[in-house]
Amino acid sequence: MLTAVIRSDGSQQALAATLAVLIPAVAEGFLGHAVLVDTVGAPETERAADATGARYLRASHEQAWREGAAHARGDRLVLFESGDVPQAHWVQAVERHLLVAAAKPALIPLEGAFASLRERLMFSLPGRGLAAGLVMPKAVALTGRLDRAPVRLPVLREWAG
Repeated sequence: MLTAVIRSDGSQQALAATLAVLIPAVAEGFLGHAVLVDTVGAPETERAADATGARYLRASHEQAWREGAAHARGDRLVLFESGDVPQAHWVQAVERHLLVAAAKPALIPLEGAFASLRERLMFSLPGRGLAAGLVMPKAVALTGRLDRAPVRLPVLREWAG
């Protein structure tokens, strides 16, 4: 089962955009659970988690991914920032990756040349940290770092915040 871990900065419009994209994945049975990690203590985020059946957590920005992973039900995770909106067919791209190479972390890259370059530089460094767009085993997320660069998936995400 795949769990979405969403790090929220309190923007309800951004969070709504991300949640709206995830609803079809839940309806298809692809996404089984979501964890909303509130980094600012916005009461609206807790209400959104309650309304959608997601798990609500409060954690610092730096610890959000690891805390979310620790409370995820699934053994595979996809990380999102509130406002991340994957393009159409993201489910198929992630599903194919999980069938072919589930143990390898993958990335749903950000749209745009600058964002793509920034992500490539970030993941080329040793001891890479976790970031939005990553699809990975829960055990990897719990360590808080990647040992190798993720596979780039053939689908993009944009920021709708």
